[in-house]
This record gives sequence, structure tokens and C-alpha cells, in this order.
Amino acid sequence: MGAEGLITGGGRTVLDSTAHQYPTTASAPIAPESGPYAKRQQLLQELMGDSELLLKNRLEVRHLMTRGPVTVPPTATLEEITELMRRRRLHHLLVCGRGEELVGVVSDRDLCSSRGTTAQQLMSYPPRTCSPNTPLNVAITFLINDNISCLPVVDEGRLCGVLTTTDLVLTLQSTLQLWMRLAQVLQHDQTWTKELEKIAASLDGEMSAEQLARQIAAAREAVRQQVQDLVNRVDLNADVLTGIGNRRELEDVLDLLLGVRKRFGRTFSLAIVVIDYFDRIRESCGDAVVRPLLKTVARMIEDSVRRGDFVARWRDDAFAVALPETALDDAREFCRRVQEAARQNKQLDVELRVSAGAAEAEPADDILQLLARAEEAVS
Repeated sequence: MGAEGLITGGGRTVLDSTAHQYPTTASAPIAPESGPYAKRQQLLQELMGDSELLLKNRLEVRHLMTRGPVTVPPTATLEEITELMRRRRLHHLLVCGRGEELVGVVSDRDLCSSRGTTAQQLMSYPPRTCSPNTPLNVAITFLINDNISCLPVVDEGRLCGVLTTTDLVLTLQSTLQLWMRLAQVLQHDQTWTKELEKIAASLDGEMSAEQLARQIAAAREAVRQQVQDLVNRVDLNADVLTGIGNRRELEDVLDLLLGVRKRFGRTFSLAIVVIDYFDRIRESCGDAVVRPLLKTVARMIEDSVRRGDFVARWRDDAFAVALPETALDDAREFCRRVQEAARQNKQLDVELRVSAGAAEAEPADDILQLLARAEEAVS
């Protein structure tokens, strides 16, 4: 059967000889040339309708996945797959067995391999998958960690969509478009102008130098507090000072990794890095030293991790690092590297020392148990 034997319908492509085994979906397909634009506009409307999706980082895979992905049976030939990818401008095809069960993924990279001439021989398996309710940031971690650009979406054992890097680009475009609209609104917002006018009016020319200095300091504190309040209202999943993940996002990532550990046996480790003498430094030197200290340690840890590892601020003096596909010995080596990097640091006004420890996730662990074992290992 040649490529002309392929039948496309309802957003799902099947081979005509097996159409009775692989039924098409009922939804109408979007034309390739209008698909990205239509999807971007639909996502933009969804973001505008629910501001908390962005403001509280609640975007999930279901918000941007492509529904009704193109699939082929395991018997599809190399020629058929190549022609289908070319015609539909696709980089991936999902391979489904009987009953819509996902069995593998064929990418355009697989077509260049010498593993065989059918989908079953060419496909990568078992495929990394996620659910529709997987947080977007976690799905991105999966894509980066596995060095893949396609993530099948499975709900209760059935394939319901696919998340690709193209979907992420469309999301970024929609987000930027939304922020641009917000910026245009803020340009006409007179709140900040009125606040600045009030501050300026409070600066009396008859003040002494000391009074003027106090008034300026109070004005600066008022503006700083307003900015801090705005950041708190936005509640992004990032530590405000360092820009890395915060405790809530860390718990989300650990919850997903523990689920993958229990289901698929994929190992991972958790490392904790603690700044030595942190309270003493804060009491004696104040925020002027503590803030750059925390930023330096965050950057130092980020420079030590691989793509796909996740760094977060765990508490005031500590950072946590989730290390997917990492056994305990390698996690301990990571801790030694971070401690050595701290000893080599010469950029701060105080001597930088850190303690670190790691624990490898076990099947029976929950988040608190894993964190407790990692904390106990700190030395």
C-alpha cells in the first residue's frame, strides 16, 4: 500500500487497510495553514478569560495541547510515514495499537535510523507521557530532561492529545501578546502618577537636610512596598529575590517525579544546599550583604546543574535541587561540586561556605519523607 492509500478525517489520520481498527475522531480538523493562528487566538482568549492561569502559574497541559493527534498503526511502512509527515508538515507521529492504546512515537529523527522499515521497528518506546492536568512547567521539565520535542497526553489509559515544542512557542506568543496589551493599559493608568505626585508634594523646601533625608527614605519605602505588594499579588511560582523556583513549585515537581518513580521506576535524587552561618551573617551584616549572598548561591547552583534539573529556594537559608535520572552517588558528587564552588567564590564581602546532602527517592517516599531524608544527609 502506497502513500496514496492514507485516509485523513476528523483530525486523525489512519491507514485505509486498518481503518476499522483505528477510527477517526469526530471533531473537524483545522487546516495546517490556519491551525497555528487559530490555536494562538483560542489560547489568548482563554488566558484573557482566566487571568489566574498566568498570574498564579496554573497553566496545565490541557490548556495548550493539540487534540486529536495524527496516529499510525505499528504496521505503517517507512514510505507511508515519510509521505504523511511531509504532507501534514509533522515532526512526530504517534503509534497506536488496538483500542487506541499508545505504544510508541516516531519522530523525523527516527526516519534516519537503520532500525527497520515499519513504525513498530522505528518507534521509540516506551514513550514518555503526561496527563492533561500536568502543570506546564513540569511538562517542560520532562521535554528538556529527555531531550524530546513531543509529549503524548494520556487520560485514563487513552491517548487524548500531544504537547510539542510548537505548542510551547504558540503559548509564548500568546503570553507576550497578552503582556503587551497589559502594558498598553498600564500606560494609561494614573495610579503611579498620583502616588509620585503625593510623594513630591510631601518634600517641603523648608525642611532641614535631616528631615528631607527621612522623607525621601519614607517615600522610597512606600514605593518599594507597593512593588512588593504587586509581586505578592501576582504570586508567580518563582522566588522573588533569586528568580528560581519557590517552595510550592518544588513540591509540584517532586510530586510528579515521585509519581513517575512509582509507576515507571525512574530514579531521581534530591539535594539540599544550606548556607553556613546564615543567621549570623544576617544579624551582623544585614540585607545589604544577605541579598547578594542568596543571589550568588542561586546562580552558583544553577551553573552546577544539568538541563532538566530543577533548582528552588527551599527556605531562607537553603536551596533544594531535584536531580532526575540521578542515583545517590552522582547526587553526592553534585553536592561536593557545589561545596567546592562555594569555597572558590571570591565575589562576596563575606566568606561563603555551604553544607550539602542528598537522598535518592524510594518507591514508598512521599514529599515530606524525601525532604526529611535529604535534610538529614546535609553535612
